[in-house]
Amino acid sequence: MTFGRAGKRNRDSFDTAFAGVQKAIAAHRFEEALARLMRMGEDNLFPAAYRWKYHATAGQLLYMLGELEAALPHLRSSWNLEGAPQDERAELLSNYLMTLHYTADISDAEMREEHGACARIFGGVPQFSHGKRRREKIRIGYVSPSLSEHVVLNFAVQLFSGYDHARFAVYLYDVGRGRGDEVTDWLAGMVDGYRSLGGKPPAEAAAAIYADEIDILFDLAGHTAGGRTLRIAACRPAPVQVSGIGYFDTTGLPAMDYVLGDPVCDPPGMEALFFEKILRLPRTHLCFTPPERFAPYENIVRRAHAPVVFGSFNNFSKITDETLRLWAEILRRVPDARLLLKNVNSNMEPVERMRRRAARAGLSSERIELRPGTRDYLRDYLDADIILDTYPYQGGGTTCEALFMGLPVVTRAGTRHGARFGMGILQNAGLGELAADTPASYVERAVLLARDGELLAALHGAAQRMMRASPMMDGARYVRDMEEAYETIWERYLNEET
Repeated sequence: MTFGRAGKRNRDSFDTAFAGVQKAIAAHRFEEALARLMRMGEDNLFPAAYRWKYHATAGQLLYMLGELEAALPHLRSSWNLEGAPQDERAELLSNYLMTLHYTADISDAEMREEHGACARIFGGVPQFSHGKRRREKIRIGYVSPSLSEHVVLNFAVQLFSGYDHARFAVYLYDVGRGRGDEVTDWLAGMVDGYRSLGGKPPAEAAAAIYADEIDILFDLAGHTAGGRTLRIAACRPAPVQVSGIGYFDTTGLPAMDYVLGDPVCDPPGMEALFFEKILRLPRTHLCFTPPERFAPYENIVRRAHAPVVFGSFNNFSKITDETLRLWAEILRRVPDARLLLKNVNSNMEPVERMRRRAARAGLSSERIELRPGTRDYLRDYLDADIILDTYPYQGGGTTCEALFMGLPVVTRAGTRHGARFGMGILQNAGLGELAADTPASYVERAVLLARDGELLAALHGAAQRMMRASPMMDGARYVRDMEEAYETIWERYLNEET
């Protein structure tokens, strides 16, 4: 393609302006980057073929700043517009689907319908064919972009370290973009095989998995990390494919056969919300293994603060305006109580945005403390008494961490898998009474707990012990449940008529 003189000037203007946006993003100056991007839009600097890039960048910046409702239309347009390459379009769709879970303004049916777009994106992807095969060991492959220090590893490591080597062979496939670390090496030493596939095109990565003759491929990421694992699974490198642990909804991918679930997160009737079959484990589909950084806090002795301190340690993007209003009501009904919010992002700009949103929701600045994310965040749990979960996108890792740190968690259960795993964690830990099913009962549980000093002290003393004794931390039984499920679906596949 050749450009006329005017076309070249326009392209040069675009390149120069967009480089300024990218430089601000790299420096974590998100407000500046957004302002630059908006000026580019106003000045019509984006060629028609690059409008998708404008929307993708605007959506990501608004999400980073905690402005979810403004971000979603941009994220939807980014993959819906023509111009993006196929792999990029698939990544944009995954980013959009992932972000949808932060909003309460979407029905369960709409959520399923939006995930159905994957069938259009991946409908023409060539797939490997598979014959039936029986052998002494079933080969299980796990594919993840996060085989290093990452929260998903806290829920998956038992599957690598505790499997039955006589009945199963386990392979790990690392599709992370960075280089591995000592954690990666530690994991690789647990299993029968490890491959680093980061940076390889999806079809090439799928071919490597296919060459290992994997029987069941477990996708640990779903639409997180831009859906890299799903772009590989779309090629069907294994005859049976499962998604779960790192994602909490249908994938919408035609090549995905099962999603991992349990009786609490996926009661009867939940099948209507999934394109896949639900592979229900008998107790819990999550098993928490605290990493070494928790060691100093084992057997922690707590004393409630006076006045009581509520807290939430979730990503600020999970905190909806409705949730802020419920928290304001809780503080109104518990005089002098305070609220501590700690973000996962270390940047200060989302903190300032949250300060303004909290004020609009009726939260007095004198009773709320906002902290940016830090690496050594566990000590911040010592400054709280009761954790308030977010809705509809709930805390998984943060809920388990809070219980292990001796803190009760009040959650609100919804009607789809991703809005029920807080309830699943609490029920498995014997704390199901802290799970509410309406906004009013959510507020009521938090208020009653804050007012009952004796009960709060008892929970501070018992929460970690109850967590340790629960199915949530019974790694051996969890792995047995998982292996029985693998054998069931593998036999099902072998006995299917083709």
